[in-house]
Amino acid sequence: QMHDTEGWKSLETSFGVLKAIVAGSGTAFSKHVDREILQLVERASSHTNRFVREIAYKTIAEIAMSCDLETLKKLAKITCLLLAKGLSDNWSQVRYASSIATRHMLLRAQKEGFAEEYLPILLPPMCINRYYVAQGVRIYSQESWRLAMGTRGPDLVAQYITNVVAFYVQQAQADNHAVREAACACITELALKVERKAVSPKVDVLLETLIDCFKDDSWPVRDAACSACGDFIKAFSDESKPKMKKLYSLWFDHLKDSIPSVREGAAIALGKALEAYKEAAVEILEKKLEETLPAVKEQKPSSTRLGDMANVTQFGVARRLTGKASLEKSDQQMYSCGSLAPKMKKRGAGCMDHSFQRPAEPWEISDGALYLLREVSLLAPQLVAKFLPQAVEAVERKNYQHHVYLKQTFWRAIPVIARNMGKRPFKRIMEPIMDPLCDTLLCENKLASHAAADCIEALAKYLGQMILAGRLDDRMRDKIRRSGLVQIAL
Repeated sequence: QMHDTEGWKSLETSFGVLKAIVAGSGTAFSKHVDREILQLVERASSHTNRFVREIAYKTIAEIAMSCDLETLKKLAKITCLLLAKGLSDNWSQVRYASSIATRHMLLRAQKEGFAEEYLPILLPPMCINRYYVAQGVRIYSQESWRLAMGTRGPDLVAQYITNVVAFYVQQAQADNHAVREAACACITELALKVERKAVSPKVDVLLETLIDCFKDDSWPVRDAACSACGDFIKAFSDESKPKMKKLYSLWFDHLKDSIPSVREGAAIALGKALEAYKEAAVEILEKKLEETLPAVKEQKPSSTRLGDMANVTQFGVARRLTGKASLEKSDQQMYSCGSLAPKMKKRGAGCMDHSFQRPAEPWEISDGALYLLREVSLLAPQLVAKFLPQAVEAVERKNYQHHVYLKQTFWRAIPVIARNMGKRPFKRIMEPIMDPLCDTLLCENKLASHAAADCIEALAKYLGQMILAGRLDDRMRDKIRRSGLVQIAL
């Protein structure tokens, strides 16, 4: 058997000849489109070799463009079923070929007035490909959506919501991690753009799907699921209440993830929970900040960052060095825009079954707390006033290797906190940050020192240069001058 990334003897080229014959014959080929041709194309669209599948969908595109109207109507149902399968293929080249065929088929069917009955088949995969990781597929699918749906997209999704949700749930279980990530993005879109009345009955199944993706081996999928859950509980707070205990547990677990963007995404989602549940959420988040901000005090000098990851990625996903999630390299199914073995076996119930996660470093726990402090600053500024001294104390610690990352997070968060709280409340509590802020300007780590410089400039712009200058003593001004990083006069 030949490898599925190589050509398949003469089968691919033979289909290329058939495609050229269809294109050259035009409507005259319609009389040759019989059951035998359809069976041939159908078999090729399911072939193990992706080049054969790709040329099969290119042939379908030619048939859709060339055959007469009567033949097109006769072929429409079976063709749409084949196209829906191609739009869900694991190889992006096959998805792209199927996307081209879908556009030709759907636009012509709309022009002739018989497209509506096939939208339940084509609409769900067309939706998900607008978020597919392969840029060619994504851009082409977005343009096809605009051409075919116009401004009716949200209404059509609401009309066929049962088909759409069923397809999203199926795609969230796909072997290709890029497909699962796209499914999470599409589920988010349901919460943000589609009529509430249509989505509300489906909230339970959609949240369960996102919770399953929360435990994925691929961190981009976890990140997408984390953000999607935040959008869902914000849009459907009443319907989401039964899931909140589980969601809080998962968000808090991701708040100490080894991936910085996952920690930040969890904090953003918790901020949306605060927006949805107000005082009930404040009590929960206050307790979590009390628990996590001081964690860095337990940090040993030999800290790690992404310590269980190899310095090699496959399609943007780093390989685990140890444990069950380590990637075997032989005899694996291959995917386009996806890793060799992107989805591991199913894990058990609950939030402590994440085979992807190593024990969190204490500094990572405090780092997640700093992100959370930033997110609560708008709706619960009293928590910032309470915990800012502890945050400063955590940032000032230098007895471990990765202290510079905590500094970056904090100084990037401070301007956001200031704007969220407002000028007068922030000025009351800003004094403790000034000395460590100026100290960081002289840090050998360039990212940390530039984050501090950007913070000073942002505060000067927001509060006013004279006001900020009034908070500086001679020693602080000397550090600013010596660093040479701050571009404004203070």
